[in-house]
Amino acid sequence: MNQFYPFILKEIQQKGPMTVKRFMELALYHPLYGYYKSQTVLGKQGDYITAPELTQAFGELLALWMIDLWQRLGRPCFVQVVELGPGRGTMMQDILRTAVKFPEFYQGLSVYLLETSPVLKGIQRNHLKEEFVHWVDELQKIPMGKMTFFFANEFFDALPIEQYVKVQGEWSPRLIGEKDGQFCFLTEGEIKETCEAYLAYMQEINVRLLKDKGGALIIDYGDDLEKERIGDTLQALHLHRYASILQNPGEQDLSHHVSFSELKSYLDKGNLKISLTSQGEFLQSLGLEPWVEKLCKGADKEITAKIKTAAARLISPGEMGQLFKVLAVESY
Repeated sequence: MNQFYPFILKEIQQKGPMTVKRFMELALYHPLYGYYKSQTVLGKQGDYITAPELTQAFGELLALWMIDLWQRLGRPCFVQVVELGPGRGTMMQDILRTAVKFPEFYQGLSVYLLETSPVLKGIQRNHLKEEFVHWVDELQKIPMGKMTFFFANEFFDALPIEQYVKVQGEWSPRLIGEKDGQFCFLTEGEIKETCEAYLAYMQEINVRLLKDKGGALIIDYGDDLEKERIGDTLQALHLHRYASILQNPGEQDLSHHVSFSELKSYLDKGNLKISLTSQGEFLQSLGLEPWVEKLCKGADKEITAKIKTAAARLISPGEMGQLFKVLAVESY
């Protein structure tokens, strides 16, 4: 039992059973004990590894997608790039490494990182020392009036969700209580999930792309079911292994499958180009294989093997290639 466990237990004892959403908010985002506030979550020493941590090719190809769209939209002199949940700053490093090769784009660039974790923000500052890089805690603080490109890799899956359980034909919030000092779900049955936080982020992205033009890439694991999300997708990861959701709050990752159909529902389909593909298909369409060959040129056998193994993991149907989806949004 960690030090945060009694804190949540006390709230349940004083206020009664808590919702799944409240539990996630505390476990992930509590200002002192929350997972994203205090843990070094990424990499081999953390709980999971994201695509940018596997290979630089991931961020570099996303940059090429952005540069291509910028050119098609008229090559404006001033551009903003926004990343939601930038992790260690690795992906933005790779994006900027590619963007600097296009001086007309780079010289008018501003970068905004949406980050609330003091630990991760400190790591990002060490990796991203450019004067045009800024940190914000909400999208509304980013200026309007410039073409903007949004990137969100494994961001939406960590937003707190609400779960409902069907009891005697009626949907009721799934509640977490305690028994003999241990957390437990009070009611079992058929489950559906919703995420109110999707709305705020997607509406803001939608408004900015309509007004200022640009594009967005949202990359996450999830589905595109055009119906209610029935089923429990909430999961916990600790040291790269699945764990019990209710154990060790604040010390393990909690996430859910993203509903891409819901994300798309907040976008103006009449004035934005919207497409959804698997991560494997998307990266291959951007030229992952020849890009990897370029990275391997001149490298020794060991480095070449590592680069190709990482790239294969990104696109393999049995790894990240099919499970992860890419929602691409472009202004006309």
